Amino acid sequence: MTKLAIELNAVNNLSFVADAYPYKDTETIIVVIKAPLRSSLPPDRSILSFQAANFTVPAVIQAYEQEVVLFLADTLRVAEDFLARSTVYKIAHLNPLFPN
Repeated sequence: MTKLAIELNAVNNLSFVADAYPYKDTETIIVVIKAPLRSSLPPDRSILSFQAANFTVPAVIQAYEQEVVLFLADTLRVAEDFLARSTVYKIAHLNPLFPN
């Protein structure tokens, strides 16, 4: 078994990976994120690509953290900020309705 085949097998066993496979020239490796996460992500974040020479389990985990986890955390932060601003506005808007 080649080093690449061993890494592919190990990456395919990660809990967030649906599939990992060489693409066309075998110099590029594609990693597809599992469906529940993939459906919540934009298309460019649901598939990770690697050069075969740099393809390792730690590299896939790092890319997953950078591309998927940080994206979801940023999305949640934006949603919380938006909700906080709209809630403050609604409370401030209703303030004159309450007697002192």
